[in-house]
Amino acid sequence: MGAAVPEPEPERPPVTTTIHRLTAVTARATGALSGVLATVLLAGCGAPDPANRAGSPSPAVPAVAESAAEPAATPDAALTSQAAPETPPTAAPDETGPAEGSDGRNAADVTFARKMVPHHLQALEMARLAETRAGDPWVREFAAKVATARDTDMRTFRDWLDMWGEEPLPRDHAMPGMLTRAEIEALAKLDGPRFDRKYVTLMIEHDNGAIKLARAEQAEGVFAGARALAVATTTALSAEVEELKKYRTLLD
Repeated sequence: MGAAVPEPEPERPPVTTTIHRLTAVTARATGALSGVLATVLLAGCGAPDPANRAGSPSPAVPAVAESAAEPAATPDAALTSQAAPETPPTAAPDETGPAEGSDGRNAADVTFARKMVPHHLQALEMARLAETRAGDPWVREFAAKVATARDTDMRTFRDWLDMWGEEPLPRDHAMPGMLTRAEIEALAKLDGPRFDRKYVTLMIEHDNGAIKLARAEQAEGVFAGARALAVATTTALSAEVEELKKYRTLLD
């Protein structure tokens, strides 16, 4: 057999042609990537995707798009910050209501405490008269209970006034239910059944006046302790008035 004839080598494309092809492929790839980047940037700015592509980009694309989108996001953030409305300043503790102090009380609370001290003092004065001048043991026992209750409440009112730097109203200050000095002096001249009837009648008036003061505190006060004591005063004194009215009926 003769020697094998070598096959002719395939003709290689010119180097220039290969470079042109690579350049064309690179240009197409760059163009495609630029289109994807533009779409991501527009989407990040809120623009709709005109191509409405269903396919997701490769994992490498979001990273490139994210880094490229960061500079563009700064002006938007600045505009958003400028457009955001300013938050109104929060009210200070002493601005939560008219005439309300930083310790949680207002003018109505102070007025209530200032009035109730002399009001209770007068009830104590009437109770002391009943100790020696009442004819019926029931009246003496009732007056003793009144004295104990009023003394306890009066100490509480004084503590609040000391805390607030306030003073009670004068002893004979005119207010609902308060008796005049002449009425107290006239009561002191009575004894026995005459005292009993007069004491019961005056105490009904006195208690009803205190109830009015307590209800004013419930309507206008803000201090929790004063409001709670006003509720208790209204309840207790309303029961006292009913008890006094029943006893006065027995005297008629």
